[in-house]
Amino acid sequence: MVAKTFDHEKQFDLAEKFQELVDNLKPFDYETISDATVLQIVSIILSKECKRQVILGLDKNDFVNTWDKAKDSIERTVEYFKNYYRIPVSQLLPYNALIAPFSYFFFYHPDKPTGDKQRFLEDFFWRCSLSGRYSSAVESKLAQDVKRIDQILAGELPSYDWSIDTSDEFIKNNGWFSAARSYIKAILCIYAYLQPKSFNDNSIVNISNYWLKQANSKNYHHFFPKAHLRKQNYGEFRINHILNITIVDDFLNKREIKAKAPSKYMAKFRDVNPNLEATMKTHLIEDLDTFGIWNDDYDKFFDERAKVVSRELSKRVIKQDIDKQGQSSIVDDFEEELTTVE
Repeated sequence: MVAKTFDHEKQFDLAEKFQELVDNLKPFDYETISDATVLQIVSIILSKECKRQVILGLDKNDFVNTWDKAKDSIERTVEYFKNYYRIPVSQLLPYNALIAPFSYFFFYHPDKPTGDKQRFLEDFFWRCSLSGRYSSAVESKLAQDVKRIDQILAGELPSYDWSIDTSDEFIKNNGWFSAARSYIKAILCIYAYLQPKSFNDNSIVNISNYWLKQANSKNYHHFFPKAHLRKQNYGEFRINHILNITIVDDFLNKREIKAKAPSKYMAKFRDVNPNLEATMKTHLIEDLDTFGIWNDDYDKFFDERAKVVSRELSKRVIKQDIDKQGQSSIVDDFEEELTTVE
C-alpha cells in the first residue's frame, strides 16, 4: 500500500504519513496502534469492508484524498478513549481493532457524541470488549459492526447477536488473570477509569504502556499476595484472578507488601496515609471493614469486590433480550481467546 499510494506531486508517502500519526499519538500514550489497524480504518471508511483483498484494491486517489480526514478521525477516537472512557494508554485497550469502528463514527460525526449516541457507543464498546468479539474473524466482524455504527449515527440502538453477562458470578468464573485477554483488559479499563491512587500517599498512579505487556508487570499487584494465599491452600485460579488485582505505579507497594497478609501491610499504609479509605475506593475496594481485609478473609474480599465490579460493568451496558438467553457465545469466544493466549 505504501508503493501503491505513493504520489510525488501530492507529496504523499504512506510510510511517512503513518509515522507522523504515531508521533502525534505519542503524547497521548497511544503510539502502539498498528499499521494494519490504520489500513483497516481507511478501508472501512471508503468501502465498509477491510479484508486484505479489499484494502489492496482501494483506489489510490480515494485513499490519498481521504487520508487527512481519516487521520483526524483516529486522533479524535484516541482523545475520546482517553478522556471519556479514561483509558490512559493504548496497551489497556481490549482490542486495537476497537479504534476502527470509532474512527468510522468520528469520520462522519466529528463532534463528541452526546445523549443517545453517547450511550449507544458506550454500550457498543463494552459489548465488544467483554465478549471476546475481535478474538477471531476480525475483518468480517468489523464489516458487520460498521452497520451498527451507522445505526448509532442515525440515533438508533443496534441489536446484537451475542449476549453479555455482567453478573458477579460470571466475573468469578471467567476472571483468570492474563494481561493478553480482552475480558481482563476490559475490567482493567474499569480499574483505570477510577484513576487509582497509590496506597501510601494517595498520589495518582502512573500507568505506562511499557509496564502493561505482561501479567507480572510493575502496574499489577495481587492485593492478597500470592505467597500468602498459597499458604492458605487456595488454588491458582482463585489466586491469580482479576478480582485480586489492583493497579499500582511502581515497586514501592510490592517492597512493602511482599508476602504479608493484607491486615499487616494495610495497617502500615493506614499509619502513613490519612486518606486510605478514599484511596481504596479508587481501587473498587469500598470498605476496609466489610471487605474482609482486617481479618484476612479472602473469600469475603473476593465476593465483595465481584459485586462492585459487576455494578460498574452493568452501568455501561444497555441490557437487551439476548442477554437473558444464556452465555454460550461469550464462553466460546473466551475459550478461543484463551487458546490463542496459551
